[in-house]
Amino acid sequence: MKFFLGTTSFRSLLALICFSLPAIGYAQSSQQPTVLQSHTFSYSILDTELDSVELLAMVRNEILSKETLNGGVIYANWIFAKKPADAPFAGLAENQVGLMVAWPNDALQQVDVLMEALQSIDSVTTVASRLFEAMYLPAGLSIPTKGGFYVHREEKYKVEHVNDAVRLSKEAWKTWEPHWGTMVIGLFREIGGATDFVNLNRIVWYPSYDAWLDTRNFAEDKESAIRFRERQGLLIPGSGIAIATDRILP
Repeated sequence: MKFFLGTTSFRSLLALICFSLPAIGYAQSSQQPTVLQSHTFSYSILDTELDSVELLAMVRNEILSKETLNGGVIYANWIFAKKPADAPFAGLAENQVGLMVAWPNDALQQVDVLMEALQSIDSVTTVASRLFEAMYLPAGLSIPTKGGFYVHREEKYKVEHVNDAVRLSKEAWKTWEPHWGTMVIGLFREIGGATDFVNLNRIVWYPSYDAWLDTRNFAEDKESAIRFRERQGLLIPGSGIAIATDRILP
């Protein structure tokens, strides 16, 4: 299954790693501007042949023993989320895991080392990764939400429309989040790829699928609805692709 339509897909090991790594890997940061400027995020998906406690232990031993996270901080580990069959999302399969690592810019060479280590694990069949920079990261390198329903939505914008799309998003979220009890985890811009458009990936937490469904009633919070409609007008048609995950807690 392709994780993100039209791009190399990430598969399956993120959540497993998150579950098996020690909590020390999760940094608390109150210096949001510093994080935005000094860190790059790798976003990887792993396919595995196994789904077991043994695999979790193996991942921990294979990766941590090789110190492949030297300089990196585990940001999030994404896993399969239950959802109705008619939900308008793709999603991680039960044997897939997503891993996001925040790398200080002077440690980016470690990304390749991490990928090589993941690919060397016998039960891992596919590893794919992309790089992102954070455009909006309200909690820094911490994620304040718990388990739930995380929607990862990728959208493409023309280069000249990116700043407006980001601005409209931030303005809308001021009323949208408190009204619905949701939380925007981050907004990320893909590094590399095409030069004629920009790919943005925003990750939003909802308490449940039903809570996400409630937010589709745009008549309740008219302030955010106005801005969301304006942002929709900037979107390159057909580029709004969403997937749903849950998260392994540290």
